[in-house]
Amino acid sequence: MRLYTNKKIKSIEVLLGLAMLFSCKTNPVKMEALSKELNEPTVSTTEIEWFYTQNGKASFKLNSPEMFRFDGEDPYLEFPKGIELESFEEKGNKDAYLRADYAIQHLNDKLIEAKGNVLLQNVKEEKLETEYLIWDEAKELIYTEEFVKITKNGQVIMGEGFESDIYFSEYTLKKSRGIINLDHAE
Repeated sequence: MRLYTNKKIKSIEVLLGLAMLFSCKTNPVKMEALSKELNEPTVSTTEIEWFYTQNGKASFKLNSPEMFRFDGEDPYLEFPKGIELESFEEKGNKDAYLRADYAIQHLNDKLIEAKGNVLLQNVKEEKLETEYLIWDEAKELIYTEEFVKITKNGQVIMGEGFESDIYFSEYTLKKSRGIINLDHAE
């Protein structure tokens, strides 16, 4: 009789344990709040104008209406309302311009990801338009594998994929689709 009671008690304990385990549920609202708490920016600011210098000379100028800094293993800066970035040559003259609706600057990798209505322009008035572009400061490259449109010397050249130096002075267009002469397009 005692053996039967111990088995019954053990069975009840197991059932109660399982009931407690399966009755626990996650509150999605609380989880979302916790997730936001864990991923809150450490710094937020508006109306940014930064100058990056090399050897005492301006090399880049960054403008943005809003910026958030996120720290952690992979710290980054987020520019949710867009970014404008100008690069300068040694003599201080502007040699390239980048504009995008949204950007993220990965601080460890020294990469800027530009997204949405991306425009890149050089001193020769050549323009590149795309939806996604990466500016790799460490490798001094600008590139994408997305659709691109380059306008230069009265022509529009389209393709998929693009690679350039950071000044957009020497570049390669991958998978070129064709050339449209704007002077003869009428």
